[in-house]
Amino acid sequence: MENYKLGDRVKVSSDNDNDYYDSFRNKILIVTGISRNTEDHQGYDEGLNGEALYDLKDLKGNNINCSLYDYELTKV
Repeated sequence: MENYKLGDRVKVSSDNDNDYYDSFRNKILIVTGISRNTEDHQGYDEGLNGEALYDLKDLKGNNINCSLYDYELTKV
C-alpha cells in the first residue's frame, strides 16, 4: 500500500470497480487532504486502523466529491 503526500498525483486503481468513481476514474488527481481518523474526516472508517483517506481534486482544480483510501488509488 502507498502512503501519498499532499500534492501527489494519483489515479483510481485499475483494480477498483466502484461505478461511483467512473466520472473521475481515468483522470489524474491531486491529493489535497489526508485523514487517518474520524476527528480528521467524519466519513473515515475506523475499521481501517489508520489507513489514509485522501481528499482529491482534478488538474483543473475541481474537488472530487468523495474521498478515497490508499487501496483505491495508484501513483501516477
